[in-house]
Amino acid sequence: LAQVMPEGLLFGILISSGIFAFISVLLAMFVPKLAASMSILYAVLQGFTYGLLTWVLEMYFPGVASIALLGTALVFGVMFTLYNTGLLRGSNLLRSVVFGALLTVLVGSLIVGIVGLVNPEYINGFFSYEVTIAISLILIVMGALMLTLDFDRAESVVKMGLPKHYEWTVALGFMVTLIWIYYNILRLAVTVMGRNNN
Repeated sequence: LAQVMPEGLLFGILISSGIFAFISVLLAMFVPKLAASMSILYAVLQGFTYGLLTWVLEMYFPGVASIALLGTALVFGVMFTLYNTGLLRGSNLLRSVVFGALLTVLVGSLIVGIVGLVNPEYINGFFSYEVTIAISLILIVMGALMLTLDFDRAESVVKMGLPKHYEWTVALGFMVTLIWIYYNILRLAVTVMGRNNN
């Protein structure tokens, strides 16, 4: 990694971009009139961040970028088809399940981070190959279900004839979900390819 880019610089860019992207999403959510500008800012930041990350990973795992892109497109296409045919629709139950799962992920990540600071060896031992694969698959499924809610929100905005800035919040929601799916497919591919290369 150091031959391509200093590790500290790469992580610094990723963390800084992630923080600003998170802030832009919050601003768009709580101040819908800023949704257009925040959506563009988010797209630029995340495009740069994941473009850089993918570029670095592609050097170590040739073909991983194509896998992540095709996988994301496939998940989107399948979920759009299921939603469009009425086989899967947004509901209060689905919304509760997705948000409950997201909360679980956030709390779990916080606990893992704290435990990792106290006892890094325990965390490294816990996240075996199989566990990492399972977590990645669960997060991809969560992203797919989040897409269903995004489709439902987009349909509601159109039917209710809401102001233009609400369309931008929907577009931002799609971007957040697709990046979530892309990242987790990318991580899954790197995990599998890394295991096969050993």
